[in-house]
Amino acid sequence: MSTYRTKVRASALLKLEISIETSEKAATCAEPSPSRLCCSAEQKPRRAPPAAASLRRRTSGKSQALHLGYGWTRNGNHRCVRHRAPESTLSVSSDIRFTRRKLSRPCRGCCAALASLLVLLLLAAVAVYLGHMYLFGDPLNRQTFRGSFVVTSWGNESEGGEGNDLEPRSNRTRENVLQQALYNLYFNSELKSCFVSADILALDSLEEGIRVHFEVSFEPIFTAVSTAEVTAVLARELTEPTVHLNDLTTLPETLHIEESSVISSLELKESDTTPIAAPTTEAIAPEAVEEIRECSPVTLSLCSHLPYNTTSYPNLVGHSSKEALMRDLVAFRELLDAECSHLAQDFVCQMLQPRCAEDHLIRPCRAYCRAFHAGCGSRLPDRLRPHFDCGRFPDYFGIGSCAPEPECSRGLQRLALSRRECDGIPDCADAADERSCAHCAAGGEGGLRCALSTHCLPPHLRCDGTPDCPDGSDEAGCLWIARSLTSWRRENSESTLGAIRSRAGYAVWSERGRDGKICASPYENDKRALSSVAASLCKALTFKSSFIAEVVPDAEELDPNENYSKREKPQYVEIVDPFAPEISFLKSECPERKVIRVVCDHLECGVSSGRGAEAAAGVAGLPRSARPADWPWHAALLRSYVHACDAALIHASWLITTASCFQGQPKAEWTARFGTVRIQSTSPWQQERRIVGMVRSPVEGSMLALVRLEEPVEMTDFVRPICLPETGAEPTRSVCNTLGWTRNRDQLQRVHVVSSPMNTCENVSIATVNGICAEPLYDQDDCDEEEYAGSSMMCFNEKTKQWSLEGVSAWRIACTKIGLGRPRIYDSISSHVDWIRRTIANSAR
Repeated sequence: MSTYRTKVRASALLKLEISIETSEKAATCAEPSPSRLCCSAEQKPRRAPPAAASLRRRTSGKSQALHLGYGWTRNGNHRCVRHRAPESTLSVSSDIRFTRRKLSRPCRGCCAALASLLVLLLLAAVAVYLGHMYLFGDPLNRQTFRGSFVVTSWGNESEGGEGNDLEPRSNRTRENVLQQALYNLYFNSELKSCFVSADILALDSLEEGIRVHFEVSFEPIFTAVSTAEVTAVLARELTEPTVHLNDLTTLPETLHIEESSVISSLELKESDTTPIAAPTTEAIAPEAVEEIRECSPVTLSLCSHLPYNTTSYPNLVGHSSKEALMRDLVAFRELLDAECSHLAQDFVCQMLQPRCAEDHLIRPCRAYCRAFHAGCGSRLPDRLRPHFDCGRFPDYFGIGSCAPEPECSRGLQRLALSRRECDGIPDCADAADERSCAHCAAGGEGGLRCALSTHCLPPHLRCDGTPDCPDGSDEAGCLWIARSLTSWRRENSESTLGAIRSRAGYAVWSERGRDGKICASPYENDKRALSSVAASLCKALTFKSSFIAEVVPDAEELDPNENYSKREKPQYVEIVDPFAPEISFLKSECPERKVIRVVCDHLECGVSSGRGAEAAAGVAGLPRSARPADWPWHAALLRSYVHACDAALIHASWLITTASCFQGQPKAEWTARFGTVRIQSTSPWQQERRIVGMVRSPVEGSMLALVRLEEPVEMTDFVRPICLPETGAEPTRSVCNTLGWTRNRDQLQRVHVVSSPMNTCENVSIATVNGICAEPLYDQDDCDEEEYAGSSMMCFNEKTKQWSLEGVSAWRIACTKIGLGRPRIYDSISSHVDWIRRTIANSAR
């Protein structure tokens, strides 16, 4: 019985110790903050078993109060309070201080070690920096050396005859063999530790053999590689050939090597190039003053295919001599080897060896340059881009004005457009696709092409008083205002239309193949007579009025070799009666050589002058497929050489279109093309200008935008502005048209539209206060064109016989069977006229 009580007492004591220990832990939990509860989720108390509770009743009162204070009340409710008498020996301050002292010793050692390491790293970094700056000098960059030498024979093969063919692909095998030989030579030389690569740049034919242009690169380790070291390796091999070049017979004295950085600096000094930043409103002129040039033979074998044999230096890239050109040939050979365009070789040769015509160079045409840039523009080195800027080159205005794209007829066949040949509409700048046609056989050599028909005629039938062309264009332009007689002859050398309508220039005449200037005698002192002649001349050329009529000496020196050797020398005529309704002339010697110079003011807008008398009939006689000169104010906007939008010409330097064209295209290159009715063709009357600015309409809800050109366009029968509606006048929208393109963008076409109530358009677009709702007049199934954003709604004024711009479309309109007769909304122009005129006027200040 005693043994059993002892075991029970021992068990109860054990449970009591456990309970006391738990109580101490609770006291420790509650000690740090009076506001914090001591019972957490992990410390949630559990109900004590009955045995432990009975044992606690037998303990002292203090212990009982302690346990009851921990978590239980006498009625069994849970509570959590802070202990007043903690009994844990671990919570005394001496123990806590003892723990701090014990743990601080290793931490101090770690901190000291870490600080020492950081100091060492800092000192090492300073040492590396100082050594790099003061001991080792500047880092050594890759060095490139370019050179050349002459090979007279290759094994048993003579380098004459066919071996001198230097087309881009003809010597590819030899280039590969030479490249491998040079690589092995330098790889096994004393420079092998820093040698990187060897390349053959070009093989150029000479009388004594073939000149090999090469390039070798090195990455120096401690010291730079000198030109003498590179030259010594190859000179030793050329003098005493080993296994590397033992199949070649060379001229060692022709070896010449220079470091490429030296060559580049020389080239930049010779060409005096500066990089071009953002486009400006001023055209980039190639030279400030055209120097008198001396023509020399074309000697670059790469360009032996050119149809001429004379050139001049400096060329269009800035090379002052053939030697400078040969040192820089590698950059152009890389373009040819890249095969970026079928025009690459000819265009590069036109730049390196341009045609020399007496005292000036003939540059490539602007459209030809654009075609080259479309394929190879991204591959041009930065230093060459200013020279290849298409803004430097002129538009085509007759033979000798610039060099057009060669073999244009073959280009049409390449594009599967051979059906355009001999169709009466020129698709080449020089009209090569219309020259060898049956309908032009009657014109003979030097014949004129009727501009708007498939007819040709001899030059002596022009201005003979009888219309010989179906369109009557051979009797137009018999009196003209020209900047010079030479330029006027050039502009009229191929077609009956297309001469520039110069606002100021000499008064010139043409009759039966002869031409000349109007002599001021005997009215040089009669201002009234001169003003009458000037007014008649300006009115005939569709200018509103004459501004100046003056007498000036004829200082123009005509070039007898300007491809007009079969014509008579220019003649002078004098006016019979300056006040007669029709001015007549008599031949004159004009001994004092004083001629009339005229300045006209304000070219008439909205007139299709190329149509002649038909222009006053409005829509009558207009075919559905647009002909050249039908819509001379129409412009196609090209984004990176791709047709994206349309526009209308309202000023020589300004277009109007929609701002939606330029959304999301902040860095695209935009070009405006005029005088064309076929996107994939280059007409003789085509002009192109870069777009350099855009001003959006301030009218709320309007998408109209004014677009500024880099330089003004030349006014011709194929490029001239459209009228703006009169402010406050009632719009005349009885006869209106818009323009679209066929589905394959092959042909510009007109669509007859009529105004409709705005509720007609509300179902297909968002109606605006400044909008015009229009629908096609005819709803039969003949719709196959697509109207681009920016297309114009043009209406003919029966009173003034002029076309005015009434609206501009903001979005692209596809014409399909499903959308047949679909209405469209145009942004009205009438509410923007004041803003348009104010913007143009402010830009001219």
